[in-house]
Amino acid sequence: MVKVLQQNTWIDDRKFLKSCVRARAEQGNITHPAYGTWTADFMLRQNETRAFLGKYLNNPRVPWRHLKRGTMAIAGIIPVAKWLAKIKQRSDVSCTLCKRAREQRGASPVNLPEETYGHINSAFFDGMAATVTAAHHFIRRHLYTSMQVAQTPKSKLRLVTPNKESSISTLWQEEDFKQICSRETLTEKAADIEKRLL
Repeated sequence: MVKVLQQNTWIDDRKFLKSCVRARAEQGNITHPAYGTWTADFMLRQNETRAFLGKYLNNPRVPWRHLKRGTMAIAGIIPVAKWLAKIKQRSDVSCTLCKRAREQRGASPVNLPEETYGHINSAFFDGMAATVTAAHHFIRRHLYTSMQVAQTPKSKLRLVTPNKESSISTLWQEEDFKQICSRETLTEKAADIEKRLL
């Protein structure tokens, strides 16, 4: 806040908001969007302008379906439940895909989020959980493989679970880890480090 006052950015609303966003990013305090929506935050990032968006929308090499989807997103007219309810074509704004995903898992379909374009493209979208998990596993496998290929013969680093993810509990079921130290010793050390950090 002191920087904002020193730089006189508080006089101009837009400059003040940009200063706040920059300060939040430096502090890592980003739990809610500064400009009202995550899409607005993304579009109003430093060095991003409408000119970039215009260049994309005017590019003849971009397929029409991508341009159409982008234009609809910008205009806020993607046919999701929230928009359909706005034009009186639907009464319920809850996400149908999240409802279906929860019912398939046997979870309760109460307190469903609103079906908006931002929700469908977010990490909290239940309808894409399997795809997001598959992408995570693919990236993890690729990263592990890349690290193994790049390792020199002299390296003492050993990847302990290259083919699967493991928790601390499952790691200590293997004999190799019991020889390094007991699980209790590791837990005590972790608790000591945690106390020092607080």
